[in-house]
Amino acid sequence: MVSRLLQVNVKVEMKRVITIITLLFFGCQLAIAQNCNQFVGTVSGKKLTYLNQDAKGNSTGKLIYTATKKDASTVTVHSEVIDKNGKSVGGGDSEIICDGNAIKIDMKAFVPASSMKQFSNMKMTGDAKYLAYPLNLSVGQKLDDGAVTIDISNNGQSMSQMQMDIVNRTVEKAESITTNAGSFDCYKITYDATMKIKMMGIGIPVHIKAAEWYAPKLGRFVKSETYDKKSKLMGIMVLDAIN
Repeated sequence: MVSRLLQVNVKVEMKRVITIITLLFFGCQLAIAQNCNQFVGTVSGKKLTYLNQDAKGNSTGKLIYTATKKDASTVTVHSEVIDKNGKSVGGGDSEIICDGNAIKIDMKAFVPASSMKQFSNMKMTGDAKYLAYPLNLSVGQKLDDGAVTIDISNNGQSMSQMQMDIVNRTVEKAESITTNAGSFDCYKITYDATMKIKMMGIGIPVHIKAAEWYAPKLGRFVKSETYDKKSKLMGIMVLDAIN
């Protein structure tokens, strides 16, 4: 009799545990879906205009990102590089993906505008590699590295290859940043980057340090600064407008 009661109690308890686990699982899935739907809904249809400046604050042009919803978790982003005279000198397409745990940005979007300008009349192709920004960022957090290789061709003929590596990504602090586009709650993220452009198999690496103020609400940075390997400021990019 006691044995039968124990068996019944064990079965009841197991059913209760399974029910709780199932509810937690689907609760997490629902939260993930809501996070991604909120992100995609917020950025889709938006045009973000960034101003580029040199170390002295002089305008060197601007960069325009236009986001379009691809599906429930993906946004396609078209970028256009405008020089200081207002002329379009290049652009490209990339993707931002929300997987429920992180916002993942296509690393082609991290290629400096000055480099894109050099190859404005050429075709740029490369595997989609993504840099992840966890949905739950915290100060002191170490983020994953990233790398991308882009092949550059002209009329079907290979011209050169661009390689970029981003390492030592660290969330330094949380702070509010105000620009002409508004005020944003951001995380300052610092990292080291190495870029190499190979032509005829020969390439000289360029090492830079960078800081970006990433706004989770936008899934993009609001401001970024680049420095040479001696920590001398090279340039600034700041969000100027959202339309």
